[in-house]
Amino acid sequence: MRLLHVVTFRLTLMATALLTFWSVLFYIAMMDEVNDEVDDSLEDYAEMIILRSLRGEDLPRSANGTNNFYFLREVSDAYAKTTSSVRYADRDIFLTSKNETEPARVLTYIYMRADGHYNELTVATPNIDKSDLRGAIAFWIGLLYVILIISIKLVNLWGLKRSMKPLNKLLGWLDRYRLGQTNEPLNNPTKIREFRKLNETTERSMHRIEQLYEQQKVFVGNASHEMQTPIAVCQNRIEMLLDDEGLNEQQMGDLIKVRQTLQQLSRLNKLLLMLCRIENGHFSANEPQNLTMITERLLTDYQAVYASQDVRVELHDRKPFVLNMDENLASMLVANLLKNAYAHNVQGGQIHITATTDSLRIANTGESQPLDVSLIFQRFYHTKNRQTSTGLGLAMVDAICKRYGLTIAYSFDNGLHTFTLIQS
Repeated sequence: MRLLHVVTFRLTLMATALLTFWSVLFYIAMMDEVNDEVDDSLEDYAEMIILRSLRGEDLPRSANGTNNFYFLREVSDAYAKTTSSVRYADRDIFLTSKNETEPARVLTYIYMRADGHYNELTVATPNIDKSDLRGAIAFWIGLLYVILIISIKLVNLWGLKRSMKPLNKLLGWLDRYRLGQTNEPLNNPTKIREFRKLNETTERSMHRIEQLYEQQKVFVGNASHEMQTPIAVCQNRIEMLLDDEGLNEQQMGDLIKVRQTLQQLSRLNKLLLMLCRIENGHFSANEPQNLTMITERLLTDYQAVYASQDVRVELHDRKPFVLNMDENLASMLVANLLKNAYAHNVQGGQIHITATTDSLRIANTGESQPLDVSLIFQRFYHTKNRQTSTGLGLAMVDAICKRYGLTIAYSFDNGLHTFTLIQS
C-alpha cells in the first residue's frame, strides 16, 4: 500500500471519529438549549394558570390559539406525596385545532390549593420533532463528511505528493543502483531536513556496501585460488604415487580413496564459492535466455551420462520460456534441476518436462514418499539414499531464483516429484 493511501486512510478514520463525536455533542447541546427555552416558556405559562387558579380568577381556554394548552385536575393526597411535584417530558399530543398529532414538551406541576387539597396541572407546547432533527443532522453531517474526505484526498494528492518528491526520487535512484557498476550520483536537493539526512545516510550506506562488495569479490577470488592450488598439488602427487610400481594392493586402494576424497573436496569448494558469488550478486549480466532451448541442449548430455538407468524422458509443450538473466546461471539452474531428476530417479523411471511461456516443470519418479519442503533447499541436505551427494544442487537453484525474483516450488503427486520454476 502506498504511503499516500495509508495517510489518507488514517486521516479518514480520525475525521470519522471526530465528526461522530462532534455531531453527538452538537445534538445534545442544541436539544438542551431548545428544551431550556421551551421549559422557560412552559414555566411562565404554568405559573400564570396556577396564580389565577389560586386567586379564583377565570382560567384561559385550554386551547387558546397560541399552540399552548393545559389540563387541570384534582389529585389525591397520597398521589401528591408519592409523585414528583415538577416533571418534564417529551410526548406526542393531539392538537384538535390542527386535527393531527405533534411532538410536544410537557410540564407537570402538583400544587396545593388554599383548602389543603392538591391539583395537578399539565401544560404543553408543540416542540421540535427530534427524529426529523436527527435525520437532518445525520444528512448534513454525512454531506460534510463526504466533502471533507474529498478535500483530504485533494490535499493529500497535492500536498503530500509534492512533499514526497525527494523520497520518490531517492527510491528511484536506489532502484536503479547496481552494485559493482558505474552509477549516477544522487542529485536530490531538498529543504526538508529529514530527507536531507536520509540522502546523506543512504549515500554513506551505499558506499560501505560497495566496499564490502569489493572485499567479498577479492575474498572469493583469493579463496578459490588459495584452496584449489593445494588440492591440485595433492592430486598430482597422488597420481605420481599411483604410478609407483612398488605399491601393494592395499596402499594403492588407500591412495585411490584419498584421491576421491580430494576430488570431492575440490568439487565442494567450487560449489560453495559459486554459491557465495551468486548470493552476493557477482553475476550482473542480464540477457534474454531461453530456458526451454537450454533444457533440450543439456538433456542430450544427461541422457548419455545416465544411459544405464534406462530413464524415459518426455517433453511436453516446448514453448519458449525466456528470462533475463546471466547465461552461465541460466545453464546452471537448468543443469541442477535435470541432474536432480536423474540422480534421484529409479531404474527404468520417468522424467516429464513441461515448458510454457511462464514456467518450466520437471517431474521425475523416485522415492515413494514426498520430500520435506522445509529442508530440500537448505545447504548439505541429503536424502537417505543419497549421502554421497554434495547437497548443494537445490540450494544453488534456490539462490539463483532469489537472485532473479523467480519462484521454485516442489510438489508430490501420483508418485512424481515435481519442481516448477515460475516467473514471478
